[in-house]
Amino acid sequence: MEFGAHDTVRLDGDLLRALTTGDMVRLEELLGKAGHGGGGDHPGDGNGNGSPPHRKIPQADGLGLELAINLADGDAAPVVVEAALAGYPRRCIAACLSSMARWSCILGVTSNGNTALHLVASRGHADLAEIICKQAPSLVAAPNESLDTPLHCAARAGHLEVVTRLLNVPTDESAAAELAAAAEAALRVRNCLGATVLHEAVRHGHTEVVTHLMTRDAQLASVTSDDGVSPLYLAATTGSVPMVQALLRPSGDGTRSPASFAGREGRTALHVAATKSAELAAEILTWEPSLLTRVDSAGRIPLHFAIQHGKLGVIRLFLKTEASVARVCDGEGLFPLHRAAIAGERVIIDEIVGKCTDFHELVDNRGRNFLHCAVEHGQDNVVRYICQDIRFAMLLNATDSDGNTPLHLAVKYAHPGLLSSLLQSATVKIDIINKDGLTAADLARRALPRGRSFYFLDPHALIWDCLHCVRAPDTIDGVPHLDAAGDESAEGEKAQNEQDDMRKTGTIASVLIATVAFAAAFTVPGGFVADDRPHAGTATLARRFAFRSFVVSDAMAFAFSIVATCFLVYAGAKDIPRSHRLWYSSIASGLVPLAAQFLIAAFGFGFHLVLGMANRGLMIFVYLLCSASVLLCFPGIWIPWHLGLGKAILRRVGWRGLASVHSRPSSFEQLCYSLSCSFLFANIRRPLFAVLITATFLVAIALDVALPNY
Repeated sequence: MEFGAHDTVRLDGDLLRALTTGDMVRLEELLGKAGHGGGGDHPGDGNGNGSPPHRKIPQADGLGLELAINLADGDAAPVVVEAALAGYPRRCIAACLSSMARWSCILGVTSNGNTALHLVASRGHADLAEIICKQAPSLVAAPNESLDTPLHCAARAGHLEVVTRLLNVPTDESAAAELAAAAEAALRVRNCLGATVLHEAVRHGHTEVVTHLMTRDAQLASVTSDDGVSPLYLAATTGSVPMVQALLRPSGDGTRSPASFAGREGRTALHVAATKSAELAAEILTWEPSLLTRVDSAGRIPLHFAIQHGKLGVIRLFLKTEASVARVCDGEGLFPLHRAAIAGERVIIDEIVGKCTDFHELVDNRGRNFLHCAVEHGQDNVVRYICQDIRFAMLLNATDSDGNTPLHLAVKYAHPGLLSSLLQSATVKIDIINKDGLTAADLARRALPRGRSFYFLDPHALIWDCLHCVRAPDTIDGVPHLDAAGDESAEGEKAQNEQDDMRKTGTIASVLIATVAFAAAFTVPGGFVADDRPHAGTATLARRFAFRSFVVSDAMAFAFSIVATCFLVYAGAKDIPRSHRLWYSSIASGLVPLAAQFLIAAFGFGFHLVLGMANRGLMIFVYLLCSASVLLCFPGIWIPWHLGLGKAILRRVGWRGLASVHSRPSSFEQLCYSLSCSFLFANIRRPLFAVLITATFLVAIALDVALPNY
């Protein structure tokens, strides 16, 4: 409390301890000492009406509250202070203390502005709250620094008994009417968050407190916070069905609940309930059916939110209640089907299609159907499902406002898996031209990086290879300008710098592999035959299968790494044509991982020879570890097959497409060249050595078991 402009009365240490611990005996003792000094008759206000004198304090916003403090001070009579709910509450209360310093202990505050009643209310000390209310009943509406009243604190903590006693303050008849009005006004006091007591009870999930407050004043449910959020909206956000039921329960005379359903950004409580559960949505929908078609600021209805969160039960409830909601679009023109496709919800698409037979006519503001949206957002399961269902055949070649088919979009957004799913359907046409006069192959060609080599798993490269193998047609507009490859712009310089960094890294790796492989050749496992024996100086285990495999693997690792090193040196020479340097870098990038694979194989075979038959279990463990390393050190070698690109090519053009032999070759050299450039060869040669090395490991284990000395 403030005296004058600066002085503040703090709660006494003993009193604060009694309040926080709930020590009623100590509190009564402290209050008894403070109140000692007797009393007397209360003189009137000088007008002969016998009521206590009033001190008038200017109101902050016109909303007045009479603050009654039942204090006695020797010669002074009780004082009733008319205070404001807003403005400067501590100064208002302090005005009544100037003549009653002896009672300042009960009206002191903490550093956060909490009164004694705030402290006991937040801790659930109902009996102490009643004692304080008898001494200063108007503290029920006194706010702290956060503008929380004791009611806010009790409701937030879920102390139902405290809330009940604060709203039923026992007092004498002279102040009963005024204090009743104060209690009613306190129910609608807002804290710094703009929340009422009911908001706080709902936010913290205290259903019993909510039920009591609704019984006391059902109109509280119609009060929204400063940001327009109603208690019902908050309850729906928590997902509590009992809480929502308490807010929507009719009064005793059957009057409908006056609850507001308002929320942020124009959303309603049903928008939020749609993201939680069907039971919660059913409660609100039964109370107010019109909310089913109410839109938010973005034009979305609750069905859009249910789809976005994958709530199948809620979707079925909405469609059963009103099937026409499946044809309501949002501000972007997206229908529920579009939202389901974007979210990748295949089962939800089935549900909506069953209620919406004209689904193929539903397009958004950009002319896209829901297959376009699924492709654009990379929803492979939805695209595959649509391609395999004859009901959706009309969607496969439909164009949007830019003339793009789903195949165009799969190329544009670089989704090779979706391209594969589309090409596996014979209904999909690959020669459709969009508004810019470009086919899907044209878009793929334009997306290829020019002037530098590219990673074989680059999505654009995979898409171009696939379309090239199925002989997708292109147009003259899709061919890049001849001078584009030689452009020495800033972008070209950046690409060159990236290429140089990759070359340096590859050179370091290849040199390390060559060094290790060279050293391993002269430190063979098992040692050498002594000089006094036949075949002196030769390897002791030279006749073992594992040793032969070790030698072959080490030699391959050394050879591949040396060749890769030479190629990388040439790739860094500035006087060599750029196209040649790119070719050298591309070859070297494939040789270095192969060298690493064979070095791992040599490691495994070497351990086999060192461990011998006495540690067969450990030997098998080493082989398993090396097999995993061999299969994984060349990242992504299985991805083209995993994406189904080979399957798409096979279905479109047969084995000739996989082998790039679309017509009879004129010579053997042409056949070899076609095969070397084919999708089949490119995606077999990469995992080939990994499979061969793993198979050799298995043979070594089998021979060690069957023929220990072989």
